[in-house]
Amino acid sequence: MVAETTTGALLADVTPRDLPSFSRKITDRGQWTVNVIPDDAANASLDFHALTDAGRFTWAILCGSVVVQAGPTFSYSYDEGTRTLSVSGTGLAALFDRRVLRNSLPYTAIVNPSEDVTISNRSLRGIAREIVAVNLAQTGYNLPLDLPAPESGTATRTYYGYDLAMVWSRLQDLAGVIGGPELDFWPYLVPGENRLRWQMLIGSPLLGDPQSAAVWDYTGALSAIDVDVNGSASPATRVWVRGSGSERSMLTGYAEDPTLVGLGFPPTDYVDGDHTSVTELNTLQGYAAADLAAFRTPTETWKCSVRIDGATGAGVEVSPALGGWSLGDAPTFGVSGHPWIPDGQYRRRILGFSSKDEASVQLDLQPTPAAL
Repeated sequence: MVAETTTGALLADVTPRDLPSFSRKITDRGQWTVNVIPDDAANASLDFHALTDAGRFTWAILCGSVVVQAGPTFSYSYDEGTRTLSVSGTGLAALFDRRVLRNSLPYTAIVNPSEDVTISNRSLRGIAREIVAVNLAQTGYNLPLDLPAPESGTATRTYYGYDLAMVWSRLQDLAGVIGGPELDFWPYLVPGENRLRWQMLIGSPLLGDPQSAAVWDYTGALSAIDVDVNGSASPATRVWVRGSGSERSMLTGYAEDPTLVGLGFPPTDYVDGDHTSVTELNTLQGYAAADLAAFRTPTETWKCSVRIDGATGAGVEVSPALGGWSLGDAPTFGVSGHPWIPDGQYRRRILGFSSKDEASVQLDLQPTPAAL
C-alpha cells in the first residue's frame, strides 16, 4: 500500500509483480523493494509517476493485516524490456538520517548556542525519546509517529548544533553506550481508519519479550540453521575509546577485564575510533564498557527460515504467525539431529527478520544475555 509520509493517509493499494523484499532489524534503518507492472490491469488507476516522489510517499509491505516494513521511497528504476517498475526505500528511521539534530526554536545560525540541545534528568530511554521529540517539534517536521511517555532519570546529554549531526546518528550513539536502549520504529495500520502510523519502541535496554511463548521445531516449521561465529574483535580484555581532542589532550574512555587472561586466553586490545566528537568522559567510559561487553566473547549468530502461517498441531501453534512475535523476542527453538548444534531447546533473540517466500521469513538470531 502507499501512504502520504507526513500524514500516514493511505492513498493506493498496489498489486506487485512478485513477492516484495524487505528487512527489519533492531536499531537499523531497514529496507524494502517492490516490483510492479504499471500496465497490469489491477494497477491501471494508479499514477506511479506521482507515487514514486522521493520522500513524499511511503510504501508499506503487508502480510495480511500485519505491516512488516514501511517507509519513504527514495529510488526507483524502470526496465522497458520487462515493463517493470522497481521501487525501493527504507524504514522510517532513515528519514531521521536526513535530519540534523538542533533546537526546535526558530533558526538563527547553527553555531549559535540557541541551536544546541540539552536533555537533562532523563533515563537513557528518555533521552532517546527526547532526541526524536525535539526534531518533530520543529515547524513542518511532525510525522505520524507515536512516542512513549517521557521518562525521568539521572542522565544528561548536550548536543551541539555546530556538529551538524543527524538525529539517527545520535540515536545510534546513544544505543552504543553501556545500558543504551535498542530501537525500532514499528509500522502499523490504525484500526478503523484508512491510515498508517509508526510507534517508536525503546528497549529497557533490550527490546522484546525474553520469555516469548513462540516455539519453532527443527525440520518442522524451522528449516536449516546456519551458524556464524565471529571473533575478529574478540576476546578483548582491554578497550580504549577515542574522544575529542588530539595527542596529549585527547579524551579517552577505558575498560578492562582480566578474567579471560586468568582462563588462559592471550590478552588482546580493542580501539574504538567512532566517537571522536564526544567531549564527556563519562560518555566515553560508557562506550568502552559497552565495547568490552560486546567483544568479551566472539559473536555467535544463527540464520534460519521459519514458517509464519500460524498452523497448529494437537492444539499447539507449530508455526507462530507473523504479528505474534516481534524484534527482540526470545522464542524457543527446538533442535534435534542438526549436524553441528547439539540437541536441545534454545532461546535465541530475534535481531532481525526479512523476506523469504510467501509462507516464511528469514530470522537473524543471537543467544540471550542469560545464555552468554
